[in-house]
Order: sequence, then structure tokens, then C-alpha cells
Amino acid sequence: MPRSLLKPVLFFDFDNTLTDGDVLDQVIEKFSPDEKWRDWENAWSDGHLPARDCLRMQVENLRVGRDELFAHLSRVRIDPAFAKIVDWAHARGLGVNIVSDSFLPMIRHILANNGIDAVPIFANDLGFSGDRLVPSFPFYDPACARSANAKARHLAPYRDHRIIFAGDGHSDLDAALAADVVFAKSTLARELETLPVSFHSFETLEPVLHYLQAEVGRRHAVKLRLA
Repeated sequence: MPRSLLKPVLFFDFDNTLTDGDVLDQVIEKFSPDEKWRDWENAWSDGHLPARDCLRMQVENLRVGRDELFAHLSRVRIDPAFAKIVDWAHARGLGVNIVSDSFLPMIRHILANNGIDAVPIFANDLGFSGDRLVPSFPFYDPACARSANAKARHLAPYRDHRIIFAGDGHSDLDAALAADVVFAKSTLARELETLPVSFHSFETLEPVLHYLQAEVGRRHAVKLRLA
């Protein structure tokens, strides 16, 4: 069977894909007691520091407790098209997943505040100790130093599906290269243009929803005719 007729599965980055702007970067900037985080960020972007080491030092350097952090995150809004995508996919028995270099408790809190649940999340983890945060990285792979969470690993079990991925950043490249259909913006779009790899541009998630309604629906009808 052509891959275009395989059952779709959806994967989304979180920061600046489901949200307007990078929430984790905003948290780091707001709650850092000094400017060391910028040096670590620059070292990572220049390829001199693995993503995991950069994030670990940035997060361990923060001074914020759980309640204050979650109060700050309660103001974050998810792109309203995402809830429509989740409803559309679940009504058709299609999987929707989040793969992120952010942290599981933060993502869960934001999604819950936006009325979204039942979406599997593959992300880094986070503990709390007073006004200190304790990061951990259960999905780190040293072969994928651009990301603290080896995102392509989470796509691998779905090679018998048509993988649709949406992302925006440097850490999304491996997942984008493993997908069949890619929606990209910002840094990810610029990287894919240099390879070159075909992708759909997006700013909000409305184009993803429209693609699913039109293209995936049409292919499903074709599959039924061929059955």
C-alpha cells in the first residue's frame, strides 16, 4: 500500500507550535537570577553545548517554586485550532501526540488550563524542591545532541502509519526528517529549505486542520474505494 494511504498519526512540538512564542524560554528569562542562561543558550546555538546540558544548567539556575511557576503558566493560551484537531482526530480514531524539549508538568498544566486532555506527551521531566527546579531527561540520546529529548525516537514505532509532524525549532529537525508530511515555521523551516525537504508553512495551526480535513479525508475515501 502506498504510504499516502496509510493510517495517519499526528505529532506536534509544543513551544511556539501549539503556543504563541516559546514558553520555556520565557520562563527561563523571567525566573533566572542572572544572565548566565544567555551564555549557555549561545553555546548551544553555536553547537558547543549539547541541548541537555544547556537546559539542565538553565533550569537548575532558576529561582521559582511550583505554585509561582504554575500561576505564571496559567496565562498561556494554546492555539484554538489544536483543540479542533484533537477532536477531529479522535473522532476518526487517529492518534495525536506531543513531542517537546520542554517539561512534562509544565505542558500538562498549560493543556489542562486550556481544556485539553487525553493527548500523550513525550517530554523532559521536572521535580520541585522549594524554589529550585530539578530537571531530568528520560529520552536523551547523545547521538541527537541538538535536542534534550530525541524526538524521532517517538515517531519510530509508527512507521506503518503516515506520520504528520508540525514543529518550529532546531530540536525538531530529526523528527521532521522521520515524518511523511511536515508543517514547519521559523528555524525548522529555514533548516529544511537548505536540505532541501518539502514542507507546508504555517504560523497558526489552521493550515494543519485544513490539511487534515481535505487531504487526509480525501485519501481515506480513496482507500475505501480501493478496498
